[in-house]
Amino acid sequence: MRWQSSVSSPDWRQVVADFQRKANDTSASLAATDVESVIRVCTQSDRTREALDAINRGEKRGVSAPLRSHMQICRSWARKGQADRALAMMPELRDRFDEQFQLVTKNKSSVYDPLLSVFKAQGDWRSTHAAIAQMHELGVTPTLRAFRVLMLTAAKAQRKDTLLTTVEFVGKKFPNVWTDVATLTAMCQALVDVGENQRVMEIYRKLEDDWIHQEASTMLVNQFLLAAIRGGDNKNGKKRSSNNNLSSIQLAMDIFDRMREARKAAPDDFTFATYMMELEKRGEWAHVLDLFNAMLDTQARNQNVLNDELKRPLINALSCSAVIRALHKLHETSQEGQKVEDEAKDSSNSTRKSKGQQRKLKQDLSVVLKQLRTLDLRSIGHASTLIDTLDEFRLFTAARQTFKRVLDEGIIQKTPWRLKDGFEIDLHTFSRGVAKCAVVSAFEEITRSQQGVSDASLAGNAPLQDLRIITGVGRRSQTFMKPVLKQEIADLKVELFDTFEEENMAV
Repeated sequence: MRWQSSVSSPDWRQVVADFQRKANDTSASLAATDVESVIRVCTQSDRTREALDAINRGEKRGVSAPLRSHMQICRSWARKGQADRALAMMPELRDRFDEQFQLVTKNKSSVYDPLLSVFKAQGDWRSTHAAIAQMHELGVTPTLRAFRVLMLTAAKAQRKDTLLTTVEFVGKKFPNVWTDVATLTAMCQALVDVGENQRVMEIYRKLEDDWIHQEASTMLVNQFLLAAIRGGDNKNGKKRSSNNNLSSIQLAMDIFDRMREARKAAPDDFTFATYMMELEKRGEWAHVLDLFNAMLDTQARNQNVLNDELKRPLINALSCSAVIRALHKLHETSQEGQKVEDEAKDSSNSTRKSKGQQRKLKQDLSVVLKQLRTLDLRSIGHASTLIDTLDEFRLFTAARQTFKRVLDEGIIQKTPWRLKDGFEIDLHTFSRGVAKCAVVSAFEEITRSQQGVSDASLAGNAPLQDLRIITGVGRRSQTFMKPVLKQEIADLKVELFDTFEEENMAV
């Protein structure tokens, strides 16, 4: 009977059982690919011990696993938080696969790359540092990627001393680093993360203008833009002098203009949102709208280009939030000016002008609200900012539709905040606008259930009066320490109950 592999099966147990039967059957032929396949399935499920057992069973039959299979086991140990055990395997592998071990490391890639990927994902700078030290001990030349991971993980852990030492070492050890886009990007991103914005701007000034125009990537120049903008703040978060602020925004504008002309560093959604939020912070509302119009034009051009793979939309949740605020702020300013004019002289046109301004605001807002349907909402922080802004300016329908998308797309789950069969709502982790949308969403679901519209059947069909809402202190709102949310939720609950009673009376 011919043995059939179950490697395509997602059940690692079945794969292991099939392999063990074949390994124990001395009349069956066992190949290196059999061992390799079962190790791959086991390590994908982090079943490291089963993978090691497969190696032992294979060796008893005279079949050895290849180096890449051993590295998969190393990576699995690292993913499980046992970096020391993973690194301890490397000297053994060097001794066992000496020639192959060295061949792999002569390429731009390294045998350590799988481990480095795990350490980067975990933000583990200590294990990254230990891996680089081990490379030196084993006679393996550390690649630039190893130092990129060290810089990023050190910054994530706010190990500024380690980061600065690494940056200095890389600059001296690798003369070509100043034309290596990936390394420059990691270096600048790490420096920005620890607040070393001036160092990033020094790197920016060090690079040749033509190289930035021809070779720099969007991600790299975004770091320069971010550093220029943040250069107006000191380490304590307080503003520097107005002259410094002026120079920082001027520098940011220059970088932004260069990106629009660059060959490989075209502005993306991060670029526009970063620049726009700085304009918002400075209250330059007209410039916010100018930038938004430029985004619309650029996005329209991108969509008209054949075979355009750019990519995601330039407009994101943060930029939409900034534009909505800018439109309302400019409308308020216009109304105040109209009020002063009306007080100065009795104008019969004042009412008509006011209606015209209100109509223009609605038209402008409709352009922004159309963008909401295609926004990427996977960042709950960005989505929360947008929903808060929509709620603040009483765009309740748009806020609730956006919240529904966040729910439908699984960006937040119901379980953590819908408790006791849905009749207890915990809003501790929500921002102000999101919390209010969550209450409305829960109320509507309960109402549909009680009216038999929804398939959901909440326990006992309890009355809406039994709904318990826990407001807590909330997040992301400067006014949360005052009893603002609690009162707003109470008012919202009364409004929802009145609506529910009117609907029932009308039936």
